[in-house]
Amino acid sequence: MTKNEKKRRKRILREFEHSEEDFFTIDKTKNTAKIDLSFERVSDVFDVNYVTKIPVLSDDFLDWFASAFKIIPARYRIEFSVSFRDYEGFTKEQLNDIFWKNIMLDVKSKQAAQKKRNSIAYGLIAIGVAFFIGMLITEFRWKADSMAKIIFSYVSDIATTVAFWEGLTILIVERRENRSYLKDITKRFVGVRFT
Repeated sequence: MTKNEKKRRKRILREFEHSEEDFFTIDKTKNTAKIDLSFERVSDVFDVNYVTKIPVLSDDFLDWFASAFKIIPARYRIEFSVSFRDYEGFTKEQLNDIFWKNIMLDVKSKQAAQKKRNSIAYGLIAIGVAFFIGMLITEFRWKADSMAKIIFSYVSDIATTVAFWEGLTILIVERRENRSYLKDITKRFVGVRFT
């Protein structure tokens, strides 16, 4: 690799290192990234199919919120600024209250879904253990080498591996993602301003 290629690579890496500044307003003194969202009406961020005491935020809005923690580097805290042309009778204080209650509801629903997936994971691990024990028993108890024994051992080996793999993926990877989301809300999220 030539010196010019090395210099070029270093320059490109430096440009990529702070590429978020091309998309978001970064306050380096506060270490905060500001995300601006603009909508025509307040009802554009609500899921109109729910009939509830307070409006439910749309999945799109919650996805924008969650994705901010993924696209903005972890060294920055995040502040949302949401603007509407038509407030449709809502005050900024009401919208702030609705936002926080929806975030709490979203976290609770994610935790409940994770509990269900954890139950499935424990079930898969139990199935994996059962297949593994069956495979061991077959290996030591089944004396005659037959095609049926080979097939059963082969199927048990695959079933054991898949069950453990899927169960542990749920318990380790998905649980970590949910914890990360909750940690981001509590540590990185500065707040939301309705303008």
